[in-house]
Parts: sequence; structure tokens; C-alpha cells
Amino acid sequence: MGHVSYAFNDKVSIGFGPTISRISGEISGMVPNPLSPGSNDGKLKSNGDDTALGFNAGILVQATDRTRLGLTYHSKVSYHLDAKSKLTGGIFSLLGVSGRSYDASLDVDTPESVDISVTHQLNVDWTMYLGSTWTRWSRFKELTIENSGLPALLSGALGTVSEEQNWHDTWAHAIGAAYRLNDQWLLRAGLSVDQSPANDTNRGPRIPTGDRTVLSFGAGWTPLEEVTIDVAYSYLQEESVRINETSSTRGAYSSKYRNSASGFGTSVSYRF
Repeated sequence: MGHVSYAFNDKVSIGFGPTISRISGEISGMVPNPLSPGSNDGKLKSNGDDTALGFNAGILVQATDRTRLGLTYHSKVSYHLDAKSKLTGGIFSLLGVSGRSYDASLDVDTPESVDISVTHQLNVDWTMYLGSTWTRWSRFKELTIENSGLPALLSGALGTVSEEQNWHDTWAHAIGAAYRLNDQWLLRAGLSVDQSPANDTNRGPRIPTGDRTVLSFGAGWTPLEEVTIDVAYSYLQEESVRINETSSTRGAYSSKYRNSASGFGTSVSYRF
């Protein structure tokens, strides 16, 4: 969506813009057979989507000829997912409800965050970047699905399905640099560290995330005055985390996770 900005003078400017965000997801899990736990279990799968509004607001300060400071606020976005829950297999086949779908709903808030950034031009060729982001993940207390229209035999156990999360607020910090090789080429590199919002008690296999470190490299090529082609590569590595779950119905589960990922992106900009 568009945004509006206003410059008080050549040093200070502010901006505001609404956002439209869409979320969709699927959650599934095994449902124990109450007559014989651990055998002939069923499966519950829920999926839904929603679109919601938010906004961004920020201030930019040209502190010196070479140093620029920025502060940006990203609002909380509240979603109400209209979903469908489907029962399959196991005990549900014995009850004659396997394959049936029921109405469901899920409320999710993506939290507000605040970005602080500093850009400093060392000289004509080198530019340095520093940034930190605070995110209010403590809003994410639990993941709860409300199912309606279930048979009376199942409504007590599956009417409300909830998993505790109890996430906490996090900080992420980043440092980067850009080097202008010549009039056509700009090289970039960056390093960021990001706290995991999950805690050791409630962390589960659904979101087995740990503190992460991201290393990025990129380049911008301007073959023509109006055209710039950017490419970037990032490698993400999370610390190893251990999950230990014990349930009277599902038994015990223990595992160690160490996640990593690589990403590659490219874009083309044309200036009129």
C-alpha cells in the first residue's frame, strides 16, 4: 500500500503507511485413542486463512552530513482465521467420522516491533550500517483452535485444542557494510544475531527454534543509469535445542534440533 511522509526540514522527516497482510496455515496432530492409548490413534488437521490491516510509522534524522538515524514502529496485526478441521483414520474410522470436516477458528496476533538503525558513510566508497529490532513476542502465550459442530462424543476432548507457548520478547542486532567498487558495482556484507522467543519448558517439535545467526553477502550492478540488478545470499544457523515432552496419553518424546537454511534473492530496479 502507499505511504505518506513529511519533512520538517532538511534534517528530520516522518512517515506513515498502512499495511495489508495475509496469513494462511495448517496445523495437524495425532489424537490418542482413549480406549487404547498408543494404538489406532486418529489425526486432526486444521487449515485456514485471514487478511488483516496494520501500519508502519517512522522518523528519519540526518544527524550529520555522513550519519543518518532511523526509528520505525511496526504495529501488531490481529488475525481471525476461519478454518476447517478434518478428522481422519484410527479411532475416527471406528466412530464413523473419518473424513468429515468441521468449522474451526484460530486467533493469532503477530506482534509489534521497533527498529533502530544507524547509517554512517565513512568515505566516498565505504558505508556502515548498524541496527537493532525489539519484538514483543510475549503476546504469543498459546496456540488455540476452537472446533464447532463436533459430535457430542468428541466435543469435550476436541472442542478446544490448545498448546502452551509462553514466548518472550526478543532483540535482534545486525551490522553491515557496503563498498562501492566503481560506478557500476556495489558490494555488501552483513551479520545478524537473533534471539529465539521460545523457552526451554514449552518449546516443542512444532516450532523447534533456537537463537540464530545469519551471514549475508550481496552485490548491486548498475549497467545503465536507470537499471540496477541486485543479488544476495544468506546463510542461517540456529543453535541446537533439545525438546523433552511427556504426556500421559501421548507418551514421551525427546529429540535434539539444529536448524540451518540458505536463501538466495534477486531483484531488478528501473528508475523512470
